[in-house]
Amino acid sequence: MVIGDVMLDRYFAGSVDRVSPEAPVPVVKVQNEWSTLGGAANVAANVASLGGSPILVGLIGNDAAGEELLSACKKQSIEANLFRSITPTITKTRVIAGQQIVRIDREEKHAWNANQLHSLTDFLNTISAEISLVLVSDYAKGTLSEQVLDLLMSWAAENALRVIVDPKRSDWEAYLNPYLITPNLKEVQLAAGYAVANDDNEVVRAARGLFVKSFSQNILITRSSEGMTLIGEGYVFNVPAIAQEIFDVSGAGDTVLATIGVWLSEGKSLKESVLAANIAAGIAIGKRGTTAVMRREVEASLDLMSAKIVNRKDVAQLGKILKGKKVVFTNGCFDVLHSGHRKLLEEARSFGDILIVGLNSDASVSRIKGQDRPVNKELVRLSTLSSFDAIGYLIVFDEDTPYELISELQVDVLVKGGDYQVENIVGRELVGDVKIVSLVTGVSSSLLTSI
Repeated sequence: MVIGDVMLDRYFAGSVDRVSPEAPVPVVKVQNEWSTLGGAANVAANVASLGGSPILVGLIGNDAAGEELLSACKKQSIEANLFRSITPTITKTRVIAGQQIVRIDREEKHAWNANQLHSLTDFLNTISAEISLVLVSDYAKGTLSEQVLDLLMSWAAENALRVIVDPKRSDWEAYLNPYLITPNLKEVQLAAGYAVANDDNEVVRAARGLFVKSFSQNILITRSSEGMTLIGEGYVFNVPAIAQEIFDVSGAGDTVLATIGVWLSEGKSLKESVLAANIAAGIAIGKRGTTAVMRREVEASLDLMSAKIVNRKDVAQLGKILKGKKVVFTNGCFDVLHSGHRKLLEEARSFGDILIVGLNSDASVSRIKGQDRPVNKELVRLSTLSSFDAIGYLIVFDEDTPYELISELQVDVLVKGGDYQVENIVGRELVGDVKIVSLVTGVSSSLLTSI
């Protein structure tokens, strides 16, 4: 079920070749116009396009925009249970000429009357058996009042349903005890009440403080160019941003919420779901407007990422294929990724033609770091690292050191972090050059896992 502020997004696109004689503003000659589902309705549209079966709940006006919204839901196989309000349907109109020139919002705060609240209660009780997950899309337009949130969260708890919240309000207490809450950095700052730098440690510290406000089991913070950070009890999971030309960021948060919901409802882990959501968000920002992401687009990107992973038995063959190229190699556990890892990998790639990363297996990490490691299992670490454009190939090795791997690959440049001394680096005698990349001050995996 998707519940929240439902909107209609309208677009007028055209060209500009003159300035108005009435005022110093461009005159847009409209060549195309269209409408899409927005807000909570866009979440539902993404759920449908990703292969889920959404039930959409919210408020619309008794107007033409409301009818258009209902019609669009029907076309996209969304089961719409939208209550009529005396307030007009929320409508956002964007005028585009190469880029967005202006946005015109028609909105008033929605409110439920007593009869509608009674009907909502009956409806929730009727569909309890059909629902596997609840997605809450709060745009602070009135649909999710404290009374409705109390009703919703109590109903979800009684029926053992996981709730995922995309927040807009600063008082997270109203979202009491969700499974996951998905703010962006600006929303984290609003809830925390202070400026939070887009830095791994600062983001984690802010999130730890916000657990007290919402009692959320997990918090996923979307951080623009820094990707996403998932924080839960005793773990931190950083996912790098997918390199993508940004066309339009509107609706990207809706896509994240929908993707996590669909993947979780299919039995995937939260970390697997976040990886898929990261890919989907990258696709969404490359499109114009609030356009739903298709399942095949996400799966194609996942397949492309997995193509980087080379089986250990095929390493010798890979070495032959890369003959003539300047091969750069680094290795590690890469358990809790942070900005230091990001810097290491990006700088390592600059030293040659192709960067190969050797990843310690789960068994190898446990032998080196202790039985409580790794925090993130091999599959998750592989999937996360494959998001980095800097990495050409990934190879899991079970040995305690990468000596044999370096030998088989015929590595030209060996790269390690600044906490290593050259004379202590395994495999240094097998390569032509050893590079030491300076560390990022104040950042380490052990620090992030203990905050």
